[in-house]
Amino acid sequence: MKIHVEIDDTVSEPEVTIRAAANTDLSQVMAALDTVGTTPKRLTLRQRGQNVQVAVADILFLEAADHQVMVHTADAVFVTRQPLYELAESLPVTFQRISKSAILNRNQILSLTKSVTGNLVRFQQSHKQIYVSRRYYKALKDALEEKG
Repeated sequence: MKIHVEIDDTVSEPEVTIRAAANTDLSQVMAALDTVGTTPKRLTLRQRGQNVQVAVADILFLEAADHQVMVHTADAVFVTRQPLYELAESLPVTFQRISKSAILNRNQILSLTKSVTGNLVRFQQSHKQIYVSRRYYKALKDALEEKG
């Protein structure tokens, strides 16, 4: 497969043209286009020796410790050995790094509080909370303000 990108100042919006051989199966081309840029709706994680499907939208935050990653939802914690950076690549853009060892779902945030003792995030419909490192605080605050 070849991909060509042309920059044209006269075009007002991106335009995609696909050229294929006459014997190309268009259903395969359409299926490939459907998978481009999509993120998984569910993650498979372990809990008490069982593999469990967790909806990505239900995840509050992920934190790494002791060569494993804990995935927190409002009412459960799941453990996986998959590295945090690999999980981060497969998550939607609403997930943002907040420390060297944690990523959170901005859609689940109830409040972000800055204080002398730390920058605390509280989540909707959950008692769980997590601290944001000073290095990542401004980026998170800006993203939340942009969201409105």
